[in-house]
Amino acid sequence: MWRLIVLAVLLIIIYFLVRNAVRGFFQKSRDVGRVGSGGAPSELVQDPVCGMFVSKEGAYFFRNADRTHFFCGESCRDIYEKKVSSA
Repeated sequence: MWRLIVLAVLLIIIYFLVRNAVRGFFQKSRDVGRVGSGGAPSELVQDPVCGMFVSKEGAYFFRNADRTHFFCGESCRDIYEKKVSSA
């Protein structure tokens, strides 16, 4: 009897795991292309340190005189800031 109960619980757990995985897979495929707020795509800019393309929205930035530079992460921004201040 205990074996049936344990088997039933395991089957229920497996069912929910598979269902959530399938939902997550299809949800991701629908969200492609929706970057930025309001469904409008955000502008991509290239990080001057590592060359990675990042969305302006939510990116790290550094204002230098009249230009604003965008970075993929805080470490790239710090490297660029040190390079500019030493020059």
